Amino acid sequence: MQASQLWARVRRLGTHGLRRGAWYPVVNRSRPDFLVVDVAKKNVPIPRDAVDLREVQPASWSVVVWKERDPGMQRVSDAGFALSYAVCPVCRYRVELPTGEPTKMPCPSCQGEFEFDWANPC
Repeated sequence: MQASQLWARVRRLGTHGLRRGAWYPVVNRSRPDFLVVDVAKKNVPIPRDAVDLREVQPASWSVVVWKERDPGMQRVSDAGFALSYAVCPVCRYRVELPTGEPTKMPCPSCQGEFEFDWANPC
């Protein structure tokens, strides 16, 4: 995990087109109203009020919880996901939330094992 790099996680949908729960490195934070994040080698601006920020790359699954009336919920449903799912902190892979509240789970995509951030859902 990389230290001293600002990381942003989208909390709500917007014109940026990014998924909720995935963490992206911040490449520019010079404007007071927007951040620019690196998404697959492309710079994407995001309103500052639409993100969570961390100074160190998170190392736990993001827990994403949608309500039935949330904008964009239909897009999530159409993609085959339930209203709640987890996002890998490294590769951004989405998985169905396991039953109960387990402490750790391996990622089927990158094989890393990470704890869940149950305390900070987005």
